[in-house]
Amino acid sequence: MTKKVQRDPSAPKRNMSAYLLYQNAMRDQFKAVNPGMTFGQLAKYTSAMYAEMQPAEKEEWVMRAEADKTRYLEELSNYVPPPGYDSKGDLIVPVNYNMKNQMPIPSNINMKGSKVEKDSNAPKRNMSAYLLYQNAMRDQFKRENPGMTFGQLAKYTSHMYKNLTPEERATWDARAAEDKERYQRELAMYVPPPGHDIRGNFIDGPHSKKRGKKAPKDPAAPKRASGAYVFFTNEMRPVVMQQFPGIKFTEMGRILGERWRALTPEEKQKYETAAAEDKVRFQSEIQVYNANQAREQHQQRVLASQQQQAYAQQMQQMQHIPHGYQQMDPHNFYAQQQHYEQGRHY
Repeated sequence: MTKKVQRDPSAPKRNMSAYLLYQNAMRDQFKAVNPGMTFGQLAKYTSAMYAEMQPAEKEEWVMRAEADKTRYLEELSNYVPPPGYDSKGDLIVPVNYNMKNQMPIPSNINMKGSKVEKDSNAPKRNMSAYLLYQNAMRDQFKRENPGMTFGQLAKYTSHMYKNLTPEERATWDARAAEDKERYQRELAMYVPPPGHDIRGNFIDGPHSKKRGKKAPKDPAAPKRASGAYVFFTNEMRPVVMQQFPGIKFTEMGRILGERWRALTPEEKQKYETAAAEDKVRFQSEIQVYNANQAREQHQQRVLASQQQQAYAQQMQQMQHIPHGYQQMDPHNFYAQQQHYEQGRHY
């Protein structure tokens, strides 16, 4: 696999689309709310949240993207590429040229490749009673409520499921039990291909990416500020768990997202206020933390400098010791010198 085309480090940073700006801004918040999600699940969740965003909210990100595009075009107009780079700062290389091996790429090689995250023949995962009900009733509820938004429809479905009679609920529980048995039966007969685990998930192969371990977080560092959505989920999660005992984690995230989008601006205001206060708290604590870190680093540099000076003095004194003693360990210099002085009395 070839490396990406090199860029001039001083070239203007390319502008980002509205979705990419939204994704980068919300990534940490969505990770905090959904710590058990994989990278792929988190990407799908972010995409769904963006797709169901109200037009007024989405317009804000579109405006940010337009501003970023204006910034990029302005910087690009003043950019003078160095020799060997094009007008956008990309390294100029011949077509079909391998940057890694410095040689042409055969025409029959597909350089893009595709990462297979799951075996297409793997058994389809089972669904809970609520998801089976939701999928079965979605079209009917849409027809009966044509003016409802996605969030309102999700809230309506949740309400209808909650108010099912015990007999009706038992029907969906039985279907969920049957689907679970089906999944376990198919999983027992499933033979995963090389590079996949027992559930068909991709774990190894030529396109796998091994991520490096993150540096451990300093326990003394202040807790990052939470967004309005996090404050909402902290309050709403116990309510959903009470309404749907035993609910799966991914379903929990989906329901919380639906209910958040269904809130009115007035209902969201208290969460946004809490987020603004938490942001002030974090900024205050991070200033104190950074000052402490800078002071500790300064003390470490001073200590290291003192140790280097002491060692240099030892090495200078070593010049006055007879040749045979100069070959000894300079770190034990004082013990060696004492031994040498005692030997002179005999």
